[in-house]
Amino acid sequence: MNHIQKISSYLIIFFNVLLYFLPLATVLLWLFVDTPTIQHFTAQGFLFAPIHTPEGMLSVNQILWTPLTKGIASVSFLVEQIPFLLGLFVLKSIFKNYQKGAIFRPENAVSFKQLGWLFLAQACIAKPLSDMLLVGAATYTNAPGHRYLSIGFGTINLESIFCGVMMIVISWVMLEANKLHDEQSFTI
Repeated sequence: MNHIQKISSYLIIFFNVLLYFLPLATVLLWLFVDTPTIQHFTAQGFLFAPIHTPEGMLSVNQILWTPLTKGIASVSFLVEQIPFLLGLFVLKSIFKNYQKGAIFRPENAVSFKQLGWLFLAQACIAKPLSDMLLVGAATYTNAPGHRYLSIGFGTINLESIFCGVMMIVISWVMLEANKLHDEQSFTI
């Protein structure tokens, strides 16, 4: 039990670091996306995947970035991170309970259910909206008639939906198991 409590305290610290680092890193990356250093890493295939537009795939280095398009692209990445960041808060609450030694508690089952709903929100809302904003930012400097806002749904969305449904089912099983445990503990 002490090992779980110790690891939980380390994970809480790690989640706190991620909560501050990810949004800051996202904004800084997009602020300096057109600098030679970032372009070098992007050309090597690091940092940014190609952007899928209706006219084909675009590398981040092929786009003429303006302050407005950098801001839109930064917001698109932040929108995609919202469910993940909220999930970090939920995970912190789970691991705080683990840290106290409260492992099989109804609160943890409810937290797992919240994680499942966050997976679903990621798949059905955040990812499509983020991709739409990113395509808009990437094509904003194109000539009129070649600017796009497109929304898509693909395999990544289906994986997140599957994970979300599984988390919700697991939380339901945990709640039922907790009810059974409570009933047995009150039976003489």
